[in-house]
Amino acid sequence: MSIMVTGATGQLGSLIIDNLLQFVPAGEIIACVRDREKANDLLEKGIEIRFGDYDQPDTLI
Repeated sequence: MSIMVTGATGQLGSLIIDNLLQFVPAGEIIACVRDREKANDLLEKGIEIRFGDYDQPDTLI
């Protein structure tokens, strides 16, 4: 099972991911972001990155 965190590059999303990493492997976390360039640090941690934007609901499927 994977856990997806939306807004993963924001303040709250970043804190949630940091906390999750204490309990689950990075490979079980998916970061949903609007700007992939801001997510490079998450990629380095082994977290999967997916594009998602609340203003574009089709991207959240």
